[in-house]
Amino acid sequence: MLKKEKNQLKVEGNNVEILGKVTKQKTKYYKTSLNETLIINEYIGENSYWISDQLPKIVWNTNFVENKKIGKYVCKKATAVFRGSKVTAYYAPDLPFSFGPYKFSGLSGVILEVTEDENSVNSWKADLIESYVSKKIELMAPKNNTISYKEFIHLQENKDLEEVKRLTSSLPRGAVVHIDSPKRNGIEKKYEWEE
Repeated sequence: MLKKEKNQLKVEGNNVEILGKVTKQKTKYYKTSLNETLIINEYIGENSYWISDQLPKIVWNTNFVENKKIGKYVCKKATAVFRGSKVTAYYAPDLPFSFGPYKFSGLSGVILEVTEDENSVNSWKADLIESYVSKKIELMAPKNNTISYKEFIHLQENKDLEEVKRLTSSLPRGAVVHIDSPKRNGIEKKYEWEE
């Protein structure tokens, strides 16, 4: 993905590929130990959004004998399908909390590693495990400005479509444009409301 607009159009014969923009803002995730809702602070362009995502219940397969050591913990293997992606996780039964990174939870131990089976870019692994935090942390998202994850995805897809239309408006007169729905490359490929 390129920042410079002149590099956003790639022409090969009769095909034109449009590349997206890179944003500088980092997405922030806030999850409680109840694992039912995730509050996300994410951006579309320069606009900040507070998003509430009701997390789906993940059905894990834990019938594996494989173990993996992460830090000082011996972790057990589990697999599942999470929003259209097959994932493999390693969880530590010695940390008896049903908690994990990003939107993952539901195992009988803290999930220390999750990887999408067919795309290792979509992965999380614990680098440091601290079992004691000395100060209380309170996080409060603005209640009046929170939207659902479904609403945010809709806003994001509309913004992407507007950007494609803007970029294709500079093509020569008579150019035929076919806009395909982009394939989702993130870990979430299909949402509950799309089933």
